[in-house]
Amino acid sequence: MRLFVIALVIACVVADSALAEDYNYPYHDPYLATVTGATLNADGLTPGIKRQVVHVSVLPDRDNLPGLAGLPGLAPRGALSVALYKQKAAAPLVFILPGTGSTPYFGLATYFAKLLYQQGAHVVILPSPMSWNFALAASRSGAPGYTPDDARDLYAAMQRVLAVLQSGHNVKATRITFLGLSLGALEGAYLALLDADHGKIGIARFVLVNPPLDVYSVLKQLDEWDALKEKLGPQRAQELLAKATAIGEAFAQQRRDDAAAFDSVAKGFSGFSREELQFLIAAYLQTAVPELVTVTQAIHDQGVLPAPPDQVRKRLQEAKDMTFTDYTEKIAIPIWRAETGQADASVATFTERGSLAAITDRLKGNPRVFILHNADDFLADRASIERLKEGLGDQVKIYPYGGHLGNLWYPPNKSYVLRLLMG
Repeated sequence: MRLFVIALVIACVVADSALAEDYNYPYHDPYLATVTGATLNADGLTPGIKRQVVHVSVLPDRDNLPGLAGLPGLAPRGALSVALYKQKAAAPLVFILPGTGSTPYFGLATYFAKLLYQQGAHVVILPSPMSWNFALAASRSGAPGYTPDDARDLYAAMQRVLAVLQSGHNVKATRITFLGLSLGALEGAYLALLDADHGKIGIARFVLVNPPLDVYSVLKQLDEWDALKEKLGPQRAQELLAKATAIGEAFAQQRRDDAAAFDSVAKGFSGFSREELQFLIAAYLQTAVPELVTVTQAIHDQGVLPAPPDQVRKRLQEAKDMTFTDYTEKIAIPIWRAETGQADASVATFTERGSLAAITDRLKGNPRVFILHNADDFLADRASIERLKEGLGDQVKIYPYGGHLGNLWYPPNKSYVLRLLMG
């Protein structure tokens, strides 16, 4: 048995080496690769593509929480907000779930929504379960972060979304598929188990791209990178953010199917050091924390924020001092312990039970599940990615380069994802 495992690992490495020879993705620095993907949005240059924002009531008792009164940007407060790209006739429907804290309105999900719409699909982009909107409108605990529970809530919310789209928007789906990105891919893996067990949606295919091995480890990594702002100093940190914004704005005026545009982005960021790129990646994701914390405390008020509940703006300002790790350890895990009745459960238990490794055996042999990963993804170590390949075989495709979600614009990757979803 041991010889078989060794042979299998060697085969994976050889296969990766062969792929590396044939794979001409241009950026071999994983951080530089990642920022080329992080700048992606739908380019807005294609006429005829219209997006609707649809508000769906999932947990009606979350309407008009007094702890959110007067806070701009959170209305309609009790509804889950999704982005809908609707075809005029019956068509395949693709759900897209983006990464940590992401909304349905910006980023890589909108890039793929445009591509899928052009290929004739209805597209629905969901908010990340780690966003304030999902925490408020769809998370039964009100404190997302434990993947099995987030997937359960997501599954219920998707059923409600489908019902609203069918009855109120005349959306007719001939087939349903799912694209999960980053944390959305990990949540999608758990979603695949739920749909296999219950069949309430009947998702024909799950395409899961760069799933982290667990949530907590990734959030800790992001916090370490965000803390680099102390080393950089406030002035340098602001200069980096301003420069990165300028590069992104220049890219926004170019077409997303032009390799020269990505080359321009890569050249713009090539002058940044590795630590500076790490800080930028973390700073971008960290923007989701204050609203998430404020919403969870409007639901539970664990005393995490010193200001009284009626001083909402002050509480939002206080929440800006919290990190993802603070959120997990001070908010999500205590609520999870209380709900499960496991007061002494450790952080390690919380992490392991919500990891990808915990369900690999159950995913094996599921013909609907496909995982795409990059060997140089800095949010998942190489050995763990190879173990995933060893466990799931042909269900996993590993690319040698691309960092974290940095190669989805590259034509071979883009075409493969579209083929899996639409084929």
